[in-house]
Amino acid sequence: MQGTLKILKLLSDPTRLRILRLLGQEELTVAELQLILGTGQSRTSAHLAQLKAEGLLSDRRAGKNIYYSRGGAVPAAIAELIERGGEELPEAGEDDAAVKLALLKRQDKAGEYFNQLAGKFGRTYVPGRSWRALAHGLLRLLPPMTIADLGAGEGTLSQLLARTAKKVIAVDNSAAMVEFGSKLASEHGLKNLEEC
Repeated sequence: MQGTLKILKLLSDPTRLRILRLLGQEELTVAELQLILGTGQSRTSAHLAQLKAEGLLSDRRAGKNIYYSRGGAVPAAIAELIERGGEELPEAGEDDAAVKLALLKRQDKAGEYFNQLAGKFGRTYVPGRSWRALAHGLLRLLPPMTIADLGAGEGTLSQLLARTAKKVIAVDNSAAMVEFGSKLASEHGLKNLEEC
């Protein structure tokens, strides 16, 4: 992190102050910040680059997205300035509501994606065939036990596990995936497979 004067100069810009305040609440992508701030991609990215150069932001990549958050090395005095100054901005209340909306959209987008995939994995979607034969052989070596399959999708792995397990609990956030997986389990007569 550079000198105090440079950081104070960065904080004097209302947009950068809004960004720091928002990223103190939740990690966000450039696209989400654009929607909340009502700014263009290049302007938003320029502000993020300046803040990151001073160590006020950190980022992480997840697939195609880069998520930004307030840097962990921000001194307490600077963090307090960000919070106090950010709350004085006229956009503070709208920004808080917009963050909640952005997070709901993110959640809906993920759910919509998995709902669209329900019923499409099958034989044509699965890359390669040898994994199935290997999985069948290895799963027969497992002792009977209760197993949780988190993020089960259509339940392909759950169905394989149910052949030798005492009980399998398949969990997924997508209602369509759970419905499809339950249908498959009943079609295959797997009474020890519970979808939720």
